[in-house]
Amino acid sequence: ASLFSLCLLFLPGSLPSSPTALNSHKRNLRKVHRILLIYAMFHPEMGYAQGMNDLLARFLVVTDSEVDAFWMFERYMKDKRIDFMEVSMMRKVALVRKLISEIDRDLYQFFESSECHDYLFCHRWLLLDFKREFTFQDSLRIFEVLGTHYLELYSDKAQVETDKAIAKEFLNEGGEMRPGRGMMNFEFTFDLFVCVAILTLHRDKICQSTDAASVYGCLNSLSMNMDLSSVLKQAVHLCLQYCRQTVTKGFAEINI
Repeated sequence: ASLFSLCLLFLPGSLPSSPTALNSHKRNLRKVHRILLIYAMFHPEMGYAQGMNDLLARFLVVTDSEVDAFWMFERYMKDKRIDFMEVSMMRKVALVRKLISEIDRDLYQFFESSECHDYLFCHRWLLLDFKREFTFQDSLRIFEVLGTHYLELYSDKAQVETDKAIAKEFLNEGGEMRPGRGMMNFEFTFDLFVCVAILTLHRDKICQSTDAASVYGCLNSLSMNMDLSSVLKQAVHLCLQYCRQTVTKGFAEINI
């Protein structure tokens, strides 16, 4: 298919619409189409890939400017383009599996026994930065949260939590100084913690599934039926828990 037809194929559903603003919606779709064509022409090695329209839509709605939206999208894709490469995205999905094995072993075992160990249900979440899992307004909120990198394992907030855990273990050791910082995996970015937050918040419902098909059906039904504030709160909790857990594990390994 041509680049032109591909862009047109995936445009519907990118932008929020209402019956009273139909003309405005059509104009915005044309803007999205033009921006994506220009981006693809400037980046022929990348071209257009399904999902770019969803990412671009956020910039266009917020700025209400075709020019500003283009340049913001251009800059954003410098970092995001790696997620549109199959090897990189599959690596990211595999990291969700690894993270959940460290945070919730029982849920991890359930996915393994249900033959859902590929975790492909996370692919859309990660590629679109959860745009299709929440209302459009909430998708803007989580996009901003992820874009600020406020809470990553290398951020000040995570560092403070890690230092607190080290101090606590230091006291537990009777004041004996030991290198208790465990092997923290800095590939666990905050969007991965959001994935695990969604899974752990709905673990009871998920675990009622009897096979892989019903697991996927359960997870698909969560789209537009989740409370973003609860998901973000859980993701923060899990991220800080991981910081503490890594330190505790480090001290335990030394004692062995």
